[in-house]
Amino acid sequence: MKRLRQGSGFVLGLLWLVMADLATAGEYLLVLGKGVKVCEAYLRNLNSFPDDPPMVCERKVNPKFPEFSKPTWQSLNALKHLDLIEQIERWKLYETGFDDPKRREELLTLIKARIENGTVQLAVTELDIEQNGTITKETVLRYENADCNPANESHFAHSVGRQLYALNVDRTQIDLEKSKNINFLGRADVFLFKDRVYLTQWGGNLGFKNGMLSVAPPLGVINYPGGRCDYRYKAHPTRRHP
Repeated sequence: MKRLRQGSGFVLGLLWLVMADLATAGEYLLVLGKGVKVCEAYLRNLNSFPDDPPMVCERKVNPKFPEFSKPTWQSLNALKHLDLIEQIERWKLYETGFDDPKRREELLTLIKARIENGTVQLAVTELDIEQNGTITKETVLRYENADCNPANESHFAHSVGRQLYALNVDRTQIDLEKSKNINFLGRADVFLFKDRVYLTQWGGNLGFKNGMLSVAPPLGVINYPGGRCDYRYKAHPTRRHP
């Protein structure tokens, strides 16, 4: 009888853990883009991960929805491509210090240290951003420049550290004009829906208040069905705090 009770207690303990996990689940509500196929389909995808934290850092696609896919990224040695990082920093709308030779060296030293500890990373993929039907695709650079920890609630308020840029044909320069079409603010990400490219970003406040995940095609591309999709994240009221 004692063993039976112990076994029952073990089962009840597991059940409690499962229920506790489910109690932290949140859901996404579609607030812009209702009736648009990609928006409705991505809503189903988002809500197929009920026990995950809000998709601030990574945005998954569920293999049970085969119309979705994620690009395959190839890592670059960031130390060998400091010139690309410098181009990105110089392109920013605010002063980054690279125009001052002394400050430039200090910044490059800091960037090298962040590359060594894994905070700064580069990767590339090939995407048909312009959807012009040509065989040639654009080379897209992913620039990771900050850690994103899903257990850190501040990251749910301030999406950190990922931008996308288009490169020229030989991958030596940032293509500024094409980059304007994919350089979304926040922690940008990309997925494909029926082979069309869509970009995502997150915005919100502490406590997940006003948490918003947005989806849009690249800017300037006019032959996309539908437009922007906005999803409000609604955290479960009994969620555990990090």
